[in-house]
Amino acid sequence: MLVLASVGCNKAGKLNEPSKAPAPSSAVEFKLKWPTGERVVQSMDMKSKSETTLPGRTTPMKQDMTMVQKYALTVLRETATGGHEVEMEFLSAKMGTDMGGKNKMAYDSTKTTDADKKNPMAGVFGKIIGSKIKYFMDASNNVERVEGVEELMKRISSGGSAAAAAPLKGMFNDGYFKQLMSSVRFLPTKPVSPGDSWPVQIEYPMGMMGTLVMDYTFTFEKWELHGKRNCARMEFQGTVKSKPGETPSTTGMSIDVQNGSISGTSWFDPELGITIDTTMNQDMTMAMTFPQNPRAKSPAAGPQIMTSQISQTINIKLDSVK
Repeated sequence: MLVLASVGCNKAGKLNEPSKAPAPSSAVEFKLKWPTGERVVQSMDMKSKSETTLPGRTTPMKQDMTMVQKYALTVLRETATGGHEVEMEFLSAKMGTDMGGKNKMAYDSTKTTDADKKNPMAGVFGKIIGSKIKYFMDASNNVERVEGVEELMKRISSGGSAAAAAPLKGMFNDGYFKQLMSSVRFLPTKPVSPGDSWPVQIEYPMGMMGTLVMDYTFTFEKWELHGKRNCARMEFQGTVKSKPGETPSTTGMSIDVQNGSISGTSWFDPELGITIDTTMNQDMTMAMTFPQNPRAKSPAAGPQIMTSQISQTINIKLDSVK
């Protein structure tokens, strides 16, 4: 029993060790740390609800989606200029979709079954597990470049349904992976004390569909014990909108994000130099405009607009730091 208890406590590594120092009484710098050889396991859990109104239909289409990704980050080395090379490895994935109260699609890489042979999601997500992406960070913890995305795209596309692979190929681009490692952009640029606030603006490129613009205000609320760690509890809120791309879409389709809002809480551990937990809520209206069908009987019909009301809850949490 003592052996089992010891093994269980060690699963989370440093997260199960109490902070060595008490919460600081003066202003402190929030700085990411990348000790060579450290391995962090992180999970991202997203739950999304949407109601989509299609042209010509009065009843909206309701959809619930869940997606869970678990991946490891290993610090390979420190560069001569003070930057770091960090390797990301996909460990597991889970996804499910319900439409109109009926389960339409589900996959869990940790529970393979014979039914997976006929599941298009299994054919796509199964290829992601074990894939590795390498990050090259500068001395300020900004991502200089990413390697391995092209190889992942080829892996997703090989020997499977193009329709099943298309959504993931659209999501897993350079911008997506850089966003996963962008936590440095949310931290203050100078030492802060409880009560201090700072602005953050993030622009997320979506190719020919434009750019998603997120404006936040972060506030260092207080020092708080999160698990066994002394953490800075930060509250944030902001807006989400989109702006057109510099190059129009060749398909004529456009996306406009309206009335977008974000709020959440994040816990940063300055001793470990890492954010150990973040919860986030997002609400937005997304309008997708499609060009007029050339076969339409009435030229006056004009472009078709599909509107979605989207509500998302996202939790990014560390499972272990070793």
